[in-house]
Amino acid sequence: MKDSFTIDDFLGGKVKLKQSEKGYRATSDSVLLSSAISPKAGQTVLDVGAGTGIVSFCLAYRTPDAAITGLEIQPESFALAKENAALNHHEASVNFILCDIANPTKEIKDKAFDFVITNPPYATEKPQSPTKNKAIANHESTTANLETWIDFCIKRLKPKGTLALIHKAERLDDIITLLQGRLGGIAIYPLYPMQGKPASRIIITAVKNSRTRVSLMPGLVLHQADGTPTREAEQILRLGHTLESVI
Repeated sequence: MKDSFTIDDFLGGKVKLKQSEKGYRATSDSVLLSSAISPKAGQTVLDVGAGTGIVSFCLAYRTPDAAITGLEIQPESFALAKENAALNHHEASVNFILCDIANPTKEIKDKAFDFVITNPPYATEKPQSPTKNKAIANHESTTANLETWIDFCIKRLKPKGTLALIHKAERLDDIITLLQGRLGGIAIYPLYPMQGKPASRIIITAVKNSRTRVSLMPGLVLHQADGTPTREAEQILRLGHTLESVI
């Protein structure tokens, strides 16, 4: 059956994304992640596992003078990311490369970036989705598990460069173990689904060649008791504010 697509609004319509109805679809996690860094004009950003480009385009909206490169392994998502660059008029500032992080091209291995930002696959169990595109996007593989993913990201950082990632809160121990001794200035931002509920997600930033110790930052509550977004979440998800500016 031929795939069908939707054009969806993010950041209150400031970013538009063409995506498959049945394949992997961007979520608010990617928008939240994009709010974790603030590149300056001329700085470089690598979006690892870019999918159809949502993190890159949210960043490009906020920091149009940064140079953003997105890496994506799946040809279908890569093609949509290229279409979305044109849809959002970011062909000049956002460049996508078809790339397997387990076997990167020399073009990528020889580059270093001011920022590396990533939303790795969350799931470790056997994929259940009948859609291959969604299964690859959501599940770690033997060649691209969390350790491989983080190792690749760290190697792409310039000295004093910043890594930003989002993941399940339950993987915090694993992530800290993989970062310690390699990056410093580790800052942990808990994301709470509602007030009084345990954090379901975490955003982590860390700096190469930093000796600053781990910091537990103020968290972000995403929803009110009635399920509507909190004012702080709305400022990020609809208005494009940074994480640091709202917590």
